[in-house]
Amino acid sequence: MRKIAITIANSGNTYINTVPHETWHEEDGISVDFFLSREGIREKEYLPAIKNQIRELTWVTCEGSKFYFDLAKIKESYSSLFESCSWMKGEIELSYTNDIDLNDNMPVVSFSASKEEIESNFPKKIFLSHRGSNKEMVREYFSVLKELGYEPWLDEDAMAAGVTLDRGILEGMKHSCACVFFITPEYEDNGYLEDEINYAKMAKREKGNKFAIITLELEGEKGSTINIPELLKPYVWKKPSSSLEALKEIVRALPISLGKANWRR
Repeated sequence: MRKIAITIANSGNTYINTVPHETWHEEDGISVDFFLSREGIREKEYLPAIKNQIRELTWVTCEGSKFYFDLAKIKESYSSLFESCSWMKGEIELSYTNDIDLNDNMPVVSFSASKEEIESNFPKKIFLSHRGSNKEMVREYFSVLKELGYEPWLDEDAMAAGVTLDRGILEGMKHSCACVFFITPEYEDNGYLEDEINYAKMAKREKGNKFAIITLELEGEKGSTINIPELLKPYVWKKPSSSLEALKEIVRALPISLGKANWRR
């Protein structure tokens, strides 16, 4: 664990130290420890004391008894500690534990998460990129993927009224782990195709193997086809012969998998 130790002194001042990950420890991650040096402090006063002090910190917020940590801001604030940690991104809610530090005999409130726990919190939506004239076809894929347990993203379902299209597309891509491009003879650049491809490539660069660009070349009603856009040619694409084969290619290419089959409740 990589530790950020914050000591809250009697004077109200805070002192921050960092402890790098010990290589012998098999589990990497982050731990934020608040040491409360105020004499005679009672357990019910721990959280109010911490809430009062975190106003000075830009990377942690509190709503009621829930604490949210902005991992990207933490990485930026303590770059030497998290320089090589590509998993330090997004915002995560961390639960806390109370203990007594054996060395200084003072209360300590710890918030922690392993690298695996943080990565499991990464966005898992599946962005479905398509032309409006293919809406009915893509809705079928949306319904089947949702029935299987995935979280497909479709503009008409996810974007609220009044949201500008390009901003909605960008937000949808940020919360996705894959983008599926349904390339048909009707899929011509209507001004947003290039944006969607660029947003997908940005997401791929940022998320690495936690993001997939999936391109399906589909025939039109009379067997007509279309060339794959130049911006997508660096990526592998498939030309499925049926809807079932297309669905199989999507599931195979996703960076996420579903759990074991179980009886319905």
